[in-house]
Amino acid sequence: MQILQEKFGETRLHQALTEVAISSFDIKTNKPVIFTKSQLANSPELDAKMSDICYSTAAAPTVFPPYYFATNTSNGDQYEFNLVDGAVATVGDPALLSVSVAMKLAEEDPAFASIRSLNYKKMLLLSLGTGTTSEFDKTYTAKEAANWGFVQWMLVIQKMTDAASSYMTDYYLSTAFQALDSQNNYLRVQDNALTGTTTEWDDASVANMELLKQVGENLLKKPVSKDNPETYEEALKRFAKLLSDRKKLRANKASY
Repeated sequence: MQILQEKFGETRLHQALTEVAISSFDIKTNKPVIFTKSQLANSPELDAKMSDICYSTAAAPTVFPPYYFATNTSNGDQYEFNLVDGAVATVGDPALLSVSVAMKLAEEDPAFASIRSLNYKKMLLLSLGTGTTSEFDKTYTAKEAANWGFVQWMLVIQKMTDAASSYMTDYYLSTAFQALDSQNNYLRVQDNALTGTTTEWDDASVANMELLKQVGENLLKKPVSKDNPETYEEALKRFAKLLSDRKKLRANKASY
């Protein structure tokens, strides 16, 4: 937390240079909390310090403690947050959340009018995963699980749920973009075979950072999928070109 406070200081959500969508989960209200700059007019209590928001979205249960802070409502009343990791709200993959926020913006902000009515051809979605362990590939038969008790199910059900949710989010988005002839506008980057210390959420040692860097460099050379021989490196370069071209197009339109 000290590092976040040093980096962000007193900076609040309204000072973000662009729209953001940062998820967390309030264990007191039992509801997700989405910190978005565009919603501050209707929900001023969301204008928290960026250091508080960033810690809250990373407060993974069993790894970091839940985080409490308070802001003020439009009436000046205190508004309390009791938050844990945003993965509880978005199940580890906020890509679908980002699409929802973009669609909401399209309804309210003329600058986003081009993506109304789910116009995915005007949208670029880059989803960067933090990786999963090779244990996600471990499978079981109905015969094996038939005699499992409560404890045995608890040991594997969370991993099954996380894996299934991540796969389903990717499946939904890739299917939607493909159905709307925009498959090149969506890219999911994820390593599904992490091992050793690279699977540890709270290991920020220099040695582990170097290992993770190597994992990323190796991933660049791998194909995006069985059906897409394009490597991640090629796909990311293509995406960067698309982003650059669109930025230039917006700049040219603004100059007229």
